[in-house]
Amino acid sequence: MDERTWSVGELAAASGLSVRVLRHWDEVGIVSPGRTASGHRRYGPEAVTRLYRALALRRTGLGLEAIRVALDEQAGDSTTVLRDHLDRLEAEIARSSRLRDLLRSALDGDSSLMAVISAMTMVDGYVHGYRAEEGARLADQADALEHLLHHDTAFAAGSHVLEVGCGVGAQTAVIARRSPGARITAIDVSADSLARARRRVRDRRVTFRRLDVRALPDAALGPVDHVVVCFVLEHLSDPPEVLRGLRKALRPGGTITVIEGDHSTTAFTPDSAAARAAIECQVVLQRQAGGDAMIGGRLADLLTEAGFADVATSPREVLVGDGGSADAFVLRTFTAMIEGVRAPAVAAGLTTEEAFDEGLADLRRTAEPDGRFRYVFTRATATA
Repeated sequence: MDERTWSVGELAAASGLSVRVLRHWDEVGIVSPGRTASGHRRYGPEAVTRLYRALALRRTGLGLEAIRVALDEQAGDSTTVLRDHLDRLEAEIARSSRLRDLLRSALDGDSSLMAVISAMTMVDGYVHGYRAEEGARLADQADALEHLLHHDTAFAAGSHVLEVGCGVGAQTAVIARRSPGARITAIDVSADSLARARRRVRDRRVTFRRLDVRALPDAALGPVDHVVVCFVLEHLSDPPEVLRGLRKALRPGGTITVIEGDHSTTAFTPDSAAARAAIECQVVLQRQAGGDAMIGGRLADLLTEAGFADVATSPREVLVGDGGSADAFVLRTFTAMIEGVRAPAVAAGLTTEEAFDEGLADLRRTAEPDGRFRYVFTRATATA
């Protein structure tokens, strides 16, 4: 009896992935199906099983290359993948329980709109939340933007690099790859994120520590030659104070590299008031949580205020007008980020489900072949 196989369209419908993503995963070695005599993809049971494992790993926040390596190493054995997936689900349930308790407390003590906003946005102090999907988004973002943001990132062999707010290790992996001789200490306040980071980055040169950036300088770190801050300041209510602490953590003459985005630079075609309104929801929620989604344009002033010298900034512009980069940045990075605030935005009364979903649909529309998307990050450097 012939083995049952599925077309790429059938698998896309069953998995929720687009045909374009499945084709890309085939090209990079994540899931490679068989081919018919006419060249059409056909997925057998082994490929379908590998796809499930890939989806489970992606939910833990791994990037595509790490997923491919993990799948190749674990061929024929799904136990490790499934156990890791279960751990992530347990963490998600625990986090949802904390959110429930915060909401109950806010509503019992003060049912005002501001109390609800605070409860929704300040779970673990991170407006995007710590869901497994957010870890996957950060990994996709690091993969999609590595060359744009880090083509000139490289630290000398033997130097000590401190990465603050490392999260799930998405940027840590990039820093380690581009500075093969450096010693890296990556810190974050979230134990769950650090656990994911340790699974992602298995490099003896990298040490992960649970440490709040506001606790710096920390004598236990020893001399620090370079500090890297990627997408952290935007979430803090006191960037100048944090930067002053980082300057004190550096040896004299040490360097700092800061990378942040600026939502005010967002432009897209076709233009859409609904899409802009959805983006504004994230801007407002982040501001209510004490952060600034447009901080990229302020980096030079902030570093100067904190006492750094030799401040230099470099705009890093994303211009999307083709299908491959549209999927990587517009869909899996930017739109996924906006989609992540849908629940708190609706709960806070900033929008309705229908209006927000219309905005998301219009953002996805910009990734079509005739769409265009622009966004500008800022990379700033300075010396202590």
